[in-house]
Amino acid sequence: MIYGKLNDFEAMGLVALGETMSRSVAWIRNLPAEPKEGRHALWDDRIYALVLRYTTGDAADSRFETHRNYVDLQYTLAGAETIDWAPRASLANDGDYDAEKDLLFHHPGPVYGSAVKAAGYFSIYTPVDAHRCKIRAGGFGSVFKLVVKIPVDRFSSP
Repeated sequence: MIYGKLNDFEAMGLVALGETMSRSVAWIRNLPAEPKEGRHALWDDRIYALVLRYTTGDAADSRFETHRNYVDLQYTLAGAETIDWAPRASLANDGDYDAEKDLLFHHPGPVYGSAVKAAGYFSIYTPVDAHRCKIRAGGFGSVFKLVVKIPVDRFSSP
């Protein structure tokens, strides 16, 4: 997991993650204040963003998940949530992998880290990063965020 303020992306040396990641960050920076919810195709039909709104809750109501074919670049537009992180290998699978959704859930296990994501913060999750989102940060609240889905073969490359 990589975590930070979007304004610090370059200072963190993350341009080394490649053109696709840098273009994704530029796309986020150029969004209107209230982007339309739903799926947005980016410059390549395999790269897209999901703009979402939801209410946070207890950690027990959320599930750890991983993806095999995509890297998630998550960015909080408004509100705040806690996201738990654990190495995928430390968690037992909870069901079968859904290839259509590129989604595998995991049973709860040890949490290796948590990050509070407020407006202006991003996080990146690779296929080895199990993440559990939608956890309240201080209290129940609304979150407005986006997730850019980047194919693994485009991560750290054009």
